[in-house]
Amino acid sequence: MHPFIQIYTIVLCIISSFFSCNAEDTRPPQTQSSLVLGLSHVRSLYTPSMALVNSTSYDFLDIIEPVTTYTDGYLLSLNLGTPPQVFQVYLDTGSDLTWVPCGSSSYQCMECGSSVKPTPTFLPSESSSNTRDLCGSRFCVDVHSSDNRFDPCAAAGCAIPAFTGGLCPRPCPPFSYTYGGGGLVLGSLSRDSVTLHGSIHGSGGAGAGPLPVAFPGFAFGCVGSSIREPLGIAGFGRGALSLPSQLGFLGKGFSHCFLGFRFARNPNVTSPLVMGDLALSSASTAAGFVFTPMLTSATYPNFYYVGLDGVGLGDDGSGGSAAMAAPPSLSGIDAQGNGGVLVDTGTTYTHLPDPFYASVLASLISAAPYERSRELEARTGFDLCFKVPCARAPCADDELPPITLHLTGGARLALPKLSSYYPVTAIRDSVVVKCLLFQRMEDDAGGPAAVLGSFQMQNVEVVYDLAVKDGNGYIPVGYRWNVLFPATENSFRPHPY
Repeated sequence: MHPFIQIYTIVLCIISSFFSCNAEDTRPPQTQSSLVLGLSHVRSLYTPSMALVNSTSYDFLDIIEPVTTYTDGYLLSLNLGTPPQVFQVYLDTGSDLTWVPCGSSSYQCMECGSSVKPTPTFLPSESSSNTRDLCGSRFCVDVHSSDNRFDPCAAAGCAIPAFTGGLCPRPCPPFSYTYGGGGLVLGSLSRDSVTLHGSIHGSGGAGAGPLPVAFPGFAFGCVGSSIREPLGIAGFGRGALSLPSQLGFLGKGFSHCFLGFRFARNPNVTSPLVMGDLALSSASTAAGFVFTPMLTSATYPNFYYVGLDGVGLGDDGSGGSAAMAAPPSLSGIDAQGNGGVLVDTGTTYTHLPDPFYASVLASLISAAPYERSRELEARTGFDLCFKVPCARAPCADDELPPITLHLTGGARLALPKLSSYYPVTAIRDSVVVKCLLFQRMEDDAGGPAAVLGSFQMQNVEVVYDLAVKDGNGYIPVGYRWNVLFPATENSFRPHPY
């Protein structure tokens, strides 16, 4: 879910080996300087009888949280304020601002659908550590996307000597923050403590956790109304406002491993989001990594980009497939900063531009041995739906062609079937309808030429290694792709593609 603001760049590496995304609160071996978060619905991290640890008192720590699947993305639980107020927010690598619904009056969301339930709001007056951010702070300048750092203080009513001298005490003015697809939020910028599960490490000692660890002075949006944004968002982009940037982890990296959308709204099935050294340890030691260079854009430096050379259908016998060549706009970025594939957990489905997308659809129609369901295409809005014979669930055996993404540098990502096609109906008369969960890239206003969405990152460990740079200043990032089928609600076993 990318906003129209500026951003940084990196290089990606793709891992093609199995990794177990575990259910519930699995804690990997702990290493120094790491933060492990989870995407999940959870209650407050601590009771008044527990000691609250201040993160600034330690050089080394791990943070561990649960993460769950939602209907159209993945949720991270944030504990804000003193005492903490708990909110579930989308994890979004395509934006920087972290925000939650806020205020004593009810949160207003336009064009959010009738099925959206009332969401809790953050109450600044109930937090003893809450303050309004000041107009001269770097976060206030960033949220207003201003080329002139004095603009926010001028808007706040400061006199020229005050804001040029950095002496204006006025609060940051209200902001509007725009997302792709017409989303928009209105609010003010607050500072407060964000609390995460932590395991504290001394320079030579063992972990003492898990304990609640507070990061004071975290800047976030206190949003009172929005368009098409019913829940809050945790921004994981490369800008100063993003959550990993404020917590000090953009110099290291982070990773996420998303369980399948089939577990939407199930709080008992969770997977890890990791920040720091622990996120990078498997990428540096595990076999099977393949690398693709991350593209750079001077115009949009806070986005994570990769290049796409082509899309393959079927299997060539070596775990990959021959590819339909993608246009140059997908494999590179031009001098104006346009092109490339945005890695965006805030967008649900992968979007490809025409006419390349149309050629992929035509090839799929020719390769699939099933009748199309135009009725379901009209009802769901998906471009391709097929009537697949199936006598009994889970209907995993079909002849729909596997899809492989051919990334720049020779990396191949063979998508699991459930990350490409999804059953949208129950079995009826021994038939289930499965739809292709890719979509057409509608936005031709510049910026990314395509988007890699969260649905195609299911059951995949994605490692963004931001600590190591090559001679050209590129930053490696990593993906590990794997498939998991549930044996029960809380146990999983690896399954080959």
